[in-house]
Amino acid sequence: MAFGTDRQMFDVDLSCAKCGAHISQLPFQPSGDRPVYCSDCNRAFRDSNRDSRGGGFSRSTGPRQMYSVNLTCATCGQAITQLPFQPTGDKPVYCRDCMQAKRG
Repeated sequence: MAFGTDRQMFDVDLSCAKCGAHISQLPFQPSGDRPVYCSDCNRAFRDSNRDSRGGGFSRSTGPRQMYSVNLTCATCGQAITQLPFQPTGDKPVYCRDCMQAKRG
């Protein structure tokens, strides 16, 4: 195991939701509301996603879609003309500098 042997394992009696293989131990307690997959199916899924993204752990799949807006920053009042999301109007919108300051 990559993180050592001190990780708690839970004894279960489940079948993989993809291939049907028997699963007797998991590194988490399944809640029952999500499918559970065997280590081989998990690995294949991770590898296929990593390959489709070009390797590594980058989530980017290309240039981010930007939305043209005509808003002002809720903190400093600076004009905002583009956002990487479509604002819904139910939350305040911040300029890049104020958002970074807000995140710490």
